[in-house]
Amino acid sequence: MSNLDILPRRGEVMWYVIQTTTGREEELTDVLKSMLPQTICEKSFFIRRETCWRLKGKHKIQQEVLFPGYVFVQTQAPETLFYQLKKVPKLSKLLSDGEEEFLPVREDEQEFLESLITVEEKDGKEVYLVKRSEIQVDEEGNIVWAGTPLSRYIGNVVRKRIRKRYVVIEKELFGKKRTVLLSVRLKGEE
Repeated sequence: MSNLDILPRRGEVMWYVIQTTTGREEELTDVLKSMLPQTICEKSFFIRRETCWRLKGKHKIQQEVLFPGYVFVQTQAPETLFYQLKKVPKLSKLLSDGEEEFLPVREDEQEFLESLITVEEKDGKEVYLVKRSEIQVDEEGNIVWAGTPLSRYIGNVVRKRIRKRYVVIEKELFGKKRTVLLSVRLKGEE
């Protein structure tokens, strides 16, 4: 099954963003799954990314939340979802334009996020993960080749720290210009 088979198709559902307390993303997704019927909240998830830390001369791969404090929900009924969310503890807010209209994740933003995400199963749960991109650099440290997901966004790179194994891309998301840190690995590196 392709990763995109798991993600929503346009026209079926829309993605919305819930802001919550940083560090409580998984707790909120669990609460949403247990409290809300699937007819109102088809899926709720947060996005993780692989990171690379150097520990005692070796690279250690870990996962951390890509957008701290943000949980994504898929629904066709945002107004009903909004009223149901009032019953959910520790909820901050469903992103809106400030005038009671709930703002879906724009189609181009959703496509961007879908292009980054790999959906895996771990301990019976779906994990939405941005994996490290494989890259090749020249003698000056310029990226001359990149694998997915970075390959589509080389033109958006605003900063790179190859030695620390990351690049930063800039993209408009959720109504603001945001920077997104993506981890990289050199071609042939584990």
